[in-house]
Amino acid sequence: MYNNSGTSSFYFIHFQEMHYKFTLKLVDQLRNILPVNYQFELGSWFYRMLNAPGSPLQEFLVSSGHLGKDKPFRNFVFSHIIVPYRKIEADRLLIQCERVSLIFSTLPDPHLEPLVTSNFVDARFMLGDKLSQVPFFIEKVEKIPEPEFSDKMTFRTISPLHLSVKIPGRKNELYLSPEDDSFARYFYENLYLKYRILYGHEHPHLPVSGKFKLRSEVNQKGITINAGNPGQNKLIGYQLRFRLQADPELIRSGYYLGFGEKNHLGFGCCEYL
Repeated sequence: MYNNSGTSSFYFIHFQEMHYKFTLKLVDQLRNILPVNYQFELGSWFYRMLNAPGSPLQEFLVSSGHLGKDKPFRNFVFSHIIVPYRKIEADRLLIQCERVSLIFSTLPDPHLEPLVTSNFVDARFMLGDKLSQVPFFIEKVEKIPEPEFSDKMTFRTISPLHLSVKIPGRKNELYLSPEDDSFARYFYENLYLKYRILYGHEHPHLPVSGKFKLRSEVNQKGITINAGNPGQNKLIGYQLRFRLQADPELIRSGYYLGFGEKNHLGFGCCEYL
């Protein structure tokens, strides 16, 4: 947190809200081939589940003010699918086990916890593209206790971190690498937006700033969005470990809603180390 002089003073804050671990079971183990690029389709499924008209979860999101009547709910993030045994062949992912898992996170409202569990547990869905699809059954939804947030924390990406900036006169956005000198500035500008969503007000100290330090090599990963369709696009993300020094509540905002951009498409989900 920051004191009146604008300097950082170290302390811990602790809440009871949680991330969720989804255990997914293959419905048919003979249908076990996924496209490597599945994030857009998985994000679309989460979007439909969270915005399904008339569901208890959707009704709560509307009544609590988390979801506007004319604005869909996109304040969520998820990890890549964690496959213990797998094989990559060209652009296909061969799942060689019966169960896989992923991490899902959204607004840390304690009233949401039972609704998320009841909305997703026992759900069945198909994931894939025109060439191959895998039918999944959500066997279990487990709540992961929240870490103790401090003003110095280290994270590891469990889905690529994506951040871009618009350049005047340039048609396409510039994708930023965590190794770029300007990355920290735009990273914290984005984190400020997450804070406003999570806490419902502006951060008390503007402009928001903090330190961003690499703790590993940076591995670039290209993700094709909406593959095979007219709106196909390739986004660049990065896998890495990094250390943040900032207001604990600011860090908490990114932990729950995702760091960087395109979180509802599965970018920027991180775990605390």
